Amino acid sequence: MRTLPSRAGYSVYAPLSRQERGVDLLLTRRIDGVSRVAALQIKFSRAYEQKLQSPFKFGTLFKRFEVGKAADFFVLASLYPNITGRGGGRKASWWLPLMLMFEREEMATFMDLLQTRSGKRERMFYFGFDSPREVVLTRGRSEDRDFTCHTLENRLALIRKFLGAA
Repeated sequence: MRTLPSRAGYSVYAPLSRQERGVDLLLTRRIDGVSRVAALQIKFSRAYEQKLQSPFKFGTLFKRFEVGKAADFFVLASLYPNITGRGGGRKASWWLPLMLMFEREEMATFMDLLQTRSGKRERMFYFGFDSPREVVLTRGRSEDRDFTCHTLENRLALIRKFLGAA
């Protein structure tokens, strides 16, 4: 992992037991013999190609979920096809990740505020995007909202601070 390298003390662990409900990954950082741990819950959606009249090339669809207390962070993840033509035909270059990261309290507030355009409780929420440079909530609020600030790239400082980075 280039963004959180092991030479800086970072490690990733996946719980092997299904009994560890609400936690999918543990991200740790060991500094001077002391370990800090961040528990992450991952929610995944495939990316759907949007219709021509849509303002975005792709959309993700997530179901509303209960925000438990076991995870420190929630990651909404998706893979979308690399349609830029770059990549030289390697399989790894065919798909690109979109990851949005929320602190537990942010995710709980987000879920509480999900509603249909008519103001009823919403069961689903969608994000539209062409690339991680612009990610917009297109279903779940009465108006579209920009969530680009929640991309993993834009939230790395938050996770580093949580794990004790200088």
